[in-house]
Amino acid sequence: MSEGNKINATSLPISSLKGVGEKLSNSLIKLGIRNLEDLLFHFPIDYLDRTKLEQIADLTPENDFVIRGEIEKVSQTFVPRKMLLVKVKDNSGHIFLRFFYYFPSLRNIFKEGANIQVAGKSRLGRYGLETIHPDYEILNNEDFIPKILPKYRLTKGITQQKIRKIISQTCELLRDKKIEIDDYINHPNFQSLNDAVVGIHQPDHKNPINDYLIGGESKARLRIGLEEIIANKISYLSIKEQNQNRPAEKFKNNTLATNIEENLPFSLTPDQKKSYQEIAEDMASGSPMLRLLQGDVGSGKTIVAALIAAHVVEDQKQVVILAPTTILANQHYESFCEWYGNNENIVLLTSKLPVKEKREIYQKISDGIVKIIIGTHAVFQDELIYQNLSLVIYDEQHRFGVNQRLKLKEKANDYPHQLLLSATPIPRTMAMGVLSGLDISTIKSLPPNRIPVTTSTLTNSKRDALIKRIQNAIANDSQVYWVCPLIEESENELTGIEELEKILKKEFSKNDYEIIHGKMKDDEKKAIIKNFKECKTKILLATTVIEVGIDVPDANIMVIENAERFGLSQLHQLRGRVGRGTKESFCILMHSETLSEISKERLRIITETSDGFSIAESDLKLRGPGDILGLSQTGLPSFTFYDLLSNKELQNEADKYAKEIIKLPVESQRKIIERWFPAHLELSDV
Repeated sequence: MSEGNKINATSLPISSLKGVGEKLSNSLIKLGIRNLEDLLFHFPIDYLDRTKLEQIADLTPENDFVIRGEIEKVSQTFVPRKMLLVKVKDNSGHIFLRFFYYFPSLRNIFKEGANIQVAGKSRLGRYGLETIHPDYEILNNEDFIPKILPKYRLTKGITQQKIRKIISQTCELLRDKKIEIDDYINHPNFQSLNDAVVGIHQPDHKNPINDYLIGGESKARLRIGLEEIIANKISYLSIKEQNQNRPAEKFKNNTLATNIEENLPFSLTPDQKKSYQEIAEDMASGSPMLRLLQGDVGSGKTIVAALIAAHVVEDQKQVVILAPTTILANQHYESFCEWYGNNENIVLLTSKLPVKEKREIYQKISDGIVKIIIGTHAVFQDELIYQNLSLVIYDEQHRFGVNQRLKLKEKANDYPHQLLLSATPIPRTMAMGVLSGLDISTIKSLPPNRIPVTTSTLTNSKRDALIKRIQNAIANDSQVYWVCPLIEESENELTGIEELEKILKKEFSKNDYEIIHGKMKDDEKKAIIKNFKECKTKILLATTVIEVGIDVPDANIMVIENAERFGLSQLHQLRGRVGRGTKESFCILMHSETLSEISKERLRIITETSDGFSIAESDLKLRGPGDILGLSQTGLPSFTFYDLLSNKELQNEADKYAKEIIKLPVESQRKIIERWFPAHLELSDV
């Protein structure tokens, strides 16, 4: 590599590094690493403390440790399987290094009598204290150098030692100014980006490790966090700016919407009216709308969406309402038919429809006969052609990925208006940090007829008392949701529900309850929900499939099994299924006898407050933004360095610099967005 003028790190392939051949290059490409900048931005996911040297005699099982010693013996054994054993001693004792998977050349690295430094986790083994596949370094001198070692995301063919070695080599090039990274922020109070990147990969061992982790206060982390939040902000600002410059259909006619509102059996709340007005103004502006309508569970977002859809229908254009489940799609279809007074302009489109019926619907959509298309993923299939799609409404927007949104966007003749609905209230902190540039309307107030839900906790040992309570309740015409969680993705979702059914079989009549879960056919689920709505069954034993899309006013009791396994926002969503009628309503949270501190705190919060926004703020603190909004799924950023809670002070600086960078040439904007949030480029034309 030339030592002349500095070379941009993006222009050098990873194969330009010493020791990186074709095989290693291909493995690195699997990690998204193609050039030296990609490598430098492959940041550690954690760090190992290698700052304190210990004596072998002081080690206990399950200790993380660093020791120095002499290789006493190297042997290969086949009991119980082939492995390499390396016995290391210091002046206090000995420990065995055990390697199950190794190349024959590894044996040649370990020379009896050589000095070695070993870092790993200790355990008790066949021959005494041992460690499995530790980090090691053959020493040429006796000086101990304390280190904080980075841990990286790996793939097959790459070890931690290998990736540390090539990243260290690249950091040296950066430190010696033989290569450089484009730095878009020249801030007097922050490090240069080049220095910050080196600092993250090679942290100063004199500083606490926590300074380099999420929410940490190291100069390197704050500098990179600043650029990350700026990249997010300019991506949204650029999307917003593009929208303002694009032509879009103007929808000003509201006669149909007014008629629908006047015939409703209830009045809109002030928040509903305000949100409707904000969205209507966007629809009439001549620029494509990109707005999030958020509201607490049961706040009435759907009717606002229906009124906005009426503006488009009145002008003989098409609207798509995309729902994540068939249950929710069915619920929307029933509601829209009720509010619009007919179903001639409305179709329900799901993947489970018979082929013949689906083709007939496709034809009606293509001919422009139907104006409102409500459905699941079936609404953006390749063979479906819209005549004049002008508005797309995404319900439970966090369940849809970037690619799914793009498919729908591409089916419109012009750039469509987009309305995102979310029943997961977004804390102001998150809205400022994550959704900068996205217009947001909020419905906080609940309809005046909503009954407060009394929430309580109950240990599993008191299940008998709960059953008696439920028996009395259904005898007095109450209806009950009884929810079992899917604990792990790999776990059979029916396991918990089948166990609970055994209990219900003993205590209730077969006619008292029915079971519903996600693996059922749509027709089965529809029939079961119909029976529950008509009070033919009293107890609906369900997985979280009922989290959204079921509205049964007479249901006034919610029982949630293993409540400690749910996040706050999901508990709040489930609780929102009751309290919709005139009866006093209850939510009972079942949990195990022993709880972690975080589980105790979660259950305390949900029992003490019913404010979805307050709950979301608490959930943000406990779980982070990714779990609340499904950020990796949506294309919304799951930040690597910027921390919404700990780094609030970066907001003002980020706002200032984002407004400056948005003035730069488009290519410069693209580069900084691509560096951090490449998915955002798919949402915009930057």
